[in-house]
Amino acid sequence: MNNQSMRMHLTFAFAIVALIPILVLGGLQVYQIKRITDDYNKTQAQTTYRLADAVQTYIYYHKNAVETLATTVSASSPPFRTRESLTLKLQSVHSNLPSFAELYVVDNAGKINAAYPGRGQTSVLGADVSGRDYFQEVKKTNTTTITPLFRGFENPKKPVLAIVSPVYNEWKQWDGLIVGVLDLEAFAQLVAKYDYGTDAYPVVLDNMGRAIYHPSGSIVDALTDLSGEQVVSDTRTHEKGQGKYRLSVEAAEELITYKHIQDLDWTVWVARSYQAVNAAFIHSLWTTFLLLVLTLLVTVIVGTLLAKRLNNTIHALVGYTEKLADGDFGEPDKQSIAARRGPYELMMLAEHFSRMAEQIKENQHALIALNAELESRVTERTQSLLRKNRELAAVNRLLTPVMPNRTTNDLIEESMTSLRDLIGQEVKLYLYPHQGRLSLGGRTGGDGLQEASRAEHEEDVRRPVVPIHAGNVELGRLILPTSAESSLAEGDRRFLQTFANTTAIILHNDMLHSSIRHEHATWNAVLESMSEAIVLIDTDHKVVYANRRMSDMFQLEDNQLVSMTEDELFQIMEDKLLKKDGAWTGLRTNPRIPATCTVLDENGKERFISVSVFHVMGEERSFGKGYIWRDITKEHEIDALKNDLISLASHEFKTPITSIRGGVETLLRTDAEWDEAFKRELLEGIREDIGRIQDLIDEWLDISKIESGALRVNLQPVRLHAVIQSAIRRIPRFAGMADARFEVELDSGLPLIRADKSRLEQVMVNLFLNAVRYNVNRPHIRVTAEPDADYVHIRVQDNGIGMAAEHLDKIFERFYRVDVSSSRQTGGTGLGLTICKGIMEAHGGYLSVTSSPGAGSSFIISVPKYDWEEGDGHEEA
Repeated sequence: MNNQSMRMHLTFAFAIVALIPILVLGGLQVYQIKRITDDYNKTQAQTTYRLADAVQTYIYYHKNAVETLATTVSASSPPFRTRESLTLKLQSVHSNLPSFAELYVVDNAGKINAAYPGRGQTSVLGADVSGRDYFQEVKKTNTTTITPLFRGFENPKKPVLAIVSPVYNEWKQWDGLIVGVLDLEAFAQLVAKYDYGTDAYPVVLDNMGRAIYHPSGSIVDALTDLSGEQVVSDTRTHEKGQGKYRLSVEAAEELITYKHIQDLDWTVWVARSYQAVNAAFIHSLWTTFLLLVLTLLVTVIVGTLLAKRLNNTIHALVGYTEKLADGDFGEPDKQSIAARRGPYELMMLAEHFSRMAEQIKENQHALIALNAELESRVTERTQSLLRKNRELAAVNRLLTPVMPNRTTNDLIEESMTSLRDLIGQEVKLYLYPHQGRLSLGGRTGGDGLQEASRAEHEEDVRRPVVPIHAGNVELGRLILPTSAESSLAEGDRRFLQTFANTTAIILHNDMLHSSIRHEHATWNAVLESMSEAIVLIDTDHKVVYANRRMSDMFQLEDNQLVSMTEDELFQIMEDKLLKKDGAWTGLRTNPRIPATCTVLDENGKERFISVSVFHVMGEERSFGKGYIWRDITKEHEIDALKNDLISLASHEFKTPITSIRGGVETLLRTDAEWDEAFKRELLEGIREDIGRIQDLIDEWLDISKIESGALRVNLQPVRLHAVIQSAIRRIPRFAGMADARFEVELDSGLPLIRADKSRLEQVMVNLFLNAVRYNVNRPHIRVTAEPDADYVHIRVQDNGIGMAAEHLDKIFERFYRVDVSSSRQTGGTGLGLTICKGIMEAHGGYLSVTSSPGAGSSFIISVPKYDWEEGDGHEEA
């Protein structure tokens, strides 16, 4: 063995003690600098992503401006496409977005018809751009295009970036394009306004890899292609990232954080010198290393001097211990130890070594004699314990809980094999068939394990038998050979009886377990298949069982339910309640009275739940109680619908039927003669009442289709002005309608809408009728419309009585009427606005309202715009 000396160990110990604090401090310093560097890198990444978002928003904002201008020009008829008119439109866009360097209108031949602001030295009007790539691409694709950097004719020395959008004529055919040339100086101001930190700079590349922005303006002006850089290649496989790169236009390695703008196919990165990133970290490492080396040298020198004195004394004691190992139990040389200036404790240690050696010598002989005696006794006891262990192992196999992959039969067979080996006799086990013993029933058995009737054992009646009893029931018996009667030892007889008793226990437990398992499976299947939700609470007021219906009804997890207390369960239920009443509060104090509560489901709809309580009792013992939660929403909705239907039928149908009956009875009178004009007036009244009944039936059919999702609409391109005029003509003429004043203000350039003309007219007629009916002044109805990117929003504004804020969220519900008395006077089922909302949702649009009492109401109908690319191009009048 090559062991080091005590002096070396002590020197190493001193060095380690001195180095640990420096290592810890150095490690902390390195860790802090590493964290600062990581934080700076994260800040650089966040700045890069923020710059990418700003660039994308900037381009999209200008792209939307060009597309809007193109849409406006497309909607203009040829007389309004003069150069002066187009220049005014370009000037309007430029005044809002001065970051456009130039704006052009190009005809389908590639000639510039209009330009603004025209900052170049010469006029560009009439210039031909048909040879430009963007002209050919937009003409081919009919989509808005963002060009890569190119040299324009405005200033050939400076590259430009343009947004190009197609223009269509009145027949929706391509008729030219709008070109918006971006001011790269304004774009550079956008990029440069962010703080990128020391030694960092941003770069923005277009889809061709050319620098739209770079701190070195010469790279931008020269249209330098950077698509071959490794960082650009990485953006094709990763949307964003960070890494170390060496650019062809830079001499040193840089830490670059990049992001690829997918929609524009542009690349944005922020770069920083990699040497500056790691400078502080490397400086800290060198400082720590120098401190470690200096500390190690000082510690080795000091530790060697301190360990020298102690090491001499220890050498003297080592020599004495070598003599003790060789059997020399003399006293140590204390003078030699004192001459080496040994410490007092080491001298006492040498003296104690001497005393201990004498005692060891005396006890050595006694231990030899005692060891011989113990060996004899241990051998005898070992044989006895081995026998007992084998007996316990055989019994223990029976008492071991049955594992999933083991059966009771397997355990008994293994124990029988151990029993035969232990007593040296061929023992057989016979089991009697008993009702309820499920896992052993019908088993053929292995060696010595058989099921048989008592008649089959008559031939063994004279052989030694050990019965197996479970109470007063005999389950089987152990059969021994005839020769075992005289040769079997008393210990073996006792063990056979113990084995028989243990076998009876395991058989009885198997019967009970099989019965309980079958009963548990039956009850569990019953509870899980119930339509009601059931929760069982034990006497400690904790949830011990909840069926699957409980989880589905209240959106709760099974493990969450079983782990909570009764109070927690009711707290969760109370949080779901819309309101608490006396029945709910008294449910736990007076469980004999069921309670009905109202909750909101995951879709925000009301559900009605009936809750009842039952006690779980058995053998005059209470195991707890249970709650049954039954969903009675369907019953409640049926009752509400029945009541609404009865109320509607008793009023809305009664009035026209009574009128029809009165007119018919008048005409049938034989004691009077009526002139033709009076008869015609009565018949006209009867026809109007029949029409009212037909309208009521149509409303019920519409609401039924909406509720079932069967409402169908025929969507076509429609002009809004034609729909509104047709709806005004369809309004029935009744008292107050003649005085109504309509004010329709629609822009001539309003886009077509995608709608079912008759259904949209139905919505407009309903809103017009409500504006007249619920009005105490001369009705004034104002209709306006304004489009956005996807919808045309139609506003129907009246000067009626208005509505309070609490009614606005409910007026689209079935049978809801703000003023019942007014509804009774003017008529109405409370279904009109519900049907209007359903019709608009079938269109893919929506209906909303704003109102205040006394100030009238304003309904907003949002209808999708017609998309010529998706539609068939046939306009409905």
